Amino acid sequence: MPDTDTITSGAGDFHRPVMTAEIVQGLVTDPSGVYVDATVGGGGHSRAILGALDSEGFLIGLDRDLDALNQAVTLETEFPGRVKLLRGAFRDLSRLVETAMTGRRAQTPRGILFDLGVSSHQIDMADRGFSYQQDGPLDMRMDRSTGVPAVEMIARVSEADLAGIIRKFGEERGARRIARSICRLRDGEGGLRTTADLRKAVADTGPSHPNKTLARVFQAVRIQVNDELAQLDDGLDGAIESLATGGRLAVISYHSLEDRLVKTKLAALARGCICPPRMPVCACGRKPQFKALHRKALKASGEEVAGNGRARSAVLRISERIRCDEIA
Repeated sequence: MPDTDTITSGAGDFHRPVMTAEIVQGLVTDPSGVYVDATVGGGGHSRAILGALDSEGFLIGLDRDLDALNQAVTLETEFPGRVKLLRGAFRDLSRLVETAMTGRRAQTPRGILFDLGVSSHQIDMADRGFSYQQDGPLDMRMDRSTGVPAVEMIARVSEADLAGIIRKFGEERGARRIARSICRLRDGEGGLRTTADLRKAVADTGPSHPNKTLARVFQAVRIQVNDELAQLDDGLDGAIESLATGGRLAVISYHSLEDRLVKTKLAALARGCICPPRMPVCACGRKPQFKALHRKALKASGEEVAGNGRARSAVLRISERIRCDEIA
């Protein structure tokens, strides 16, 4: 059984993974290697990766959401002895990989996958509080066993800080006006407790594009609650540290903040020298560590988008760890 907190078997259409064929093709270079799915979700990508491995191949599935792990546990029956599921956040990646490999022959991961953002299941479950289209408690935590739910976060912050969160993580121009409306409702007699309350506070500002504005505000609150960008930054560092030479890192992003962070970090790793342009000779001695597999990020095909609307905003970047003396 996986080393998690009371994981149970799940069933049903939990989450539809995007760009599965592109992931398998780009990530799996050694069918006998170890691979890490840092966001195992319902196990869709993991199942496809395992299907491309031979009997020696091994997969480590990580997730901070117990519901996801409960669903993915069926992989252990489908691929006995070839899967290890662990509960944890991105910043725990290095430690969790080390834990998963305890008792096995020493192998460094050949591929690591991050599928960012919120899952279909999380959006569809009203009691998780991720969706502005459903009424439910204002929670939004990926891991409901820890952290502060959105309702408490909003109750604690000042109007100015809330505006900053909405502006930074939602890239919303009307952040100040929206924060004022949220705080007015929060501090009123009825208070602010549910997704419907948050939706009303945003609607009261009369946005010209209501759904887009709601999406940005809910995204901003979710990112703040889960510390998503800092978690991603730490997780990428852990993945970079853990990958074998020749191993590949694949990241699926769904909004510009995520993708910008991933793109910037991978570009820096591919660039090597970081000396100021005015220096005639490199003094830092830094060498390229990664190279991008594709000149531009990959997008889902029109056929896939037609069958799964969530794939429309997906951006996939794949990079390979290279030897320091290898020309990128």
